[in-house]
Amino acid sequence: MEERKSTGLDRRYEPPSLKKLLAISVNGIVWIMIFTAQARIQIYGQKVLGLDPFLVALYLAIFTIVDIINDPLIARLSDKSTKLTRRLGKRFPFIIMGNIGMVIFLILQFIPWPLNPGGGLADSGLVIFAVIWIALSISMFDIFQSFDEMNKQALLTDLMRDQGTRKKMALIEVFSNNLFGMVLGLLIIPILLSSFNAFDTLGQVANPNAFFMMGIVVGLIYAISIPIFAFGYREPKEMKEFRSEFDKVVERPPFFKVIKRALSDRNWVAFMIVDFQWAVINKSFTVGLDFYVVDGLGLDIGVAIIPQIVVVLGLVIFGVVSYIMMKKVGTRKTTLIGLAITTLGFVLSVFSTNILTLSLFYFIGSAGIGMQVSARSVVLKQALDASILKHGTREEAQYNSLNGMLRSTCTALQAFIFAVISFIFGYDATLGTANTDLAKFGLLFFISIFLGIISFIAFVAFWKLNNITRDKEEIIEQELLKIGR
Repeated sequence: MEERKSTGLDRRYEPPSLKKLLAISVNGIVWIMIFTAQARIQIYGQKVLGLDPFLVALYLAIFTIVDIINDPLIARLSDKSTKLTRRLGKRFPFIIMGNIGMVIFLILQFIPWPLNPGGGLADSGLVIFAVIWIALSISMFDIFQSFDEMNKQALLTDLMRDQGTRKKMALIEVFSNNLFGMVLGLLIIPILLSSFNAFDTLGQVANPNAFFMMGIVVGLIYAISIPIFAFGYREPKEMKEFRSEFDKVVERPPFFKVIKRALSDRNWVAFMIVDFQWAVINKSFTVGLDFYVVDGLGLDIGVAIIPQIVVVLGLVIFGVVSYIMMKKVGTRKTTLIGLAITTLGFVLSVFSTNILTLSLFYFIGSAGIGMQVSARSVVLKQALDASILKHGTREEAQYNSLNGMLRSTCTALQAFIFAVISFIFGYDATLGTANTDLAKFGLLFFISIFLGIISFIAFVAFWKLNNITRDKEEIIEQELLKIGR
């Protein structure tokens, strides 16, 4: 590794207080909730508005293209110091702005449309307007989400410089994200939709306004939480001063050089692949389970909480196991074991015949997810640290923008795969429980074998690319403090 000269800056560092870490964890709780709500735009488009699955894939593809364009631009803007960022913080203003915008456009994407009894737009002439409106609203949601996520991940890497604090935060997230976040996200959304009588027993639309009402409730909960987690993201005075001075003495490399550099950093690429795998699983599980429960098993959408409760239990129990394993064998080995178990659990799920056996196999998969997801935040920060030590500059937001670009494709990818599987197996969302047994098996295939394949690919990639061993973790941390970066 090339030796880096010291910047000559006094890199003062105090680990964030427990109160600050707990405030940050509140954001993790509601973050999962707002994204699982936003993910319902797929079932909303197909079952409520009656859109063809390839039209749904189209507006999600438009969203993906917008995200690919805006992520690096927002990241480049966010990495630049200005008079405003010197006074309010380099990341804090963008984080708050992003969260407020997300709330507004979550609600707007579910605005009611005139429908036929049982679902489907009342006027076929409204199809093009509905597709444009949804594409616009979810794209605006993504732009604000990019402002939030690019800056949040960059800030947390800088805010938590020591491995002890990072692993402590990972343990806190076991309960905040994996328990409370999943309860709010995975459980409250189907409960709200069931309470608002979204679908009847035949899988037909019963209340055309149910999704809009769900969006309002979720938006209000999220908005109330913003002042709470804002405290955690406020940058200390010494951090604001250091970042301002750092940007003066260290020359920023050209944009495309940073992108090329990020794609050549094997540990960052390894993280992106694993994170993409988690994004695909999360999105596909959230979307596909609703379809399978309502149309495949002929149950109320609220019954989807049964396998989701099992998943939450697995995430919490094995999230704690992950914390212990990271301290014992390191983050790399913990992630690999988690990926292997995730693959096994999803592949076995294809043999389920009812909601209980599905839940049992999902518990196995959730054990692996709990381990890898708890290690995820540590893997991210370690990969960024390794890059900073190697190249000497801090371009965290631009690195995260590449990850955001890749993650954004998961929405269109899973929608396209779902459309293809629907076509192959003959599934029609408007038929509800009247679909054939083969079509219903296609829904199960989507939330089992497809996800198992994605996890296995991530396992192989991480095993080949990531080289940050347990011993190397501490070396990188000390070297960064030593050279003032």
